[in-house]
Amino acid sequence: MHFPVTRDPKNNDEIVWLDISQVVSIQTWERSVIFHTLDGEYYPVLPKISTLEKHLDHFGFRRLDRTNLVHLCKIQSFDEERSVVFFEEPITPGSKYSTVSHGERRLVKKELANWKQLGIKRKQKQQEGG
Repeated sequence: MHFPVTRDPKNNDEIVWLDISQVVSIQTWERSVIFHTLDGEYYPVLPKISTLEKHLDHFGFRRLDRTNLVHLCKIQSFDEERSVVFFEEPITPGSKYSTVSHGERRLVKKELANWKQLGIKRKQKQQEGG
């Protein structure tokens, strides 16, 4: 079994996967859990959206409102009227979606325009045999 952990209690360091077979003891301290190994201490990644936001930014995830962290390249469409992004097309009653805050609407529109342009360029390149 493996746990996602960091070297610091606030989960600011890089996330690594700790094999439970390397753990010599587990301790609680100040409302945290600490995994002790022969080479140091590790702290489990706390399941908070703010922690995930820090670590997933370089993978293309962005917080689009207080409750949603979205993989931007997975967005297929944006309903501006309802301020909702969808991850598949065509949209059905069961389609997955996320809400978008007013402040992030401009980013979503810009990113969608960029992806569409990239898609057009890729298609042209494929048609040209490149």
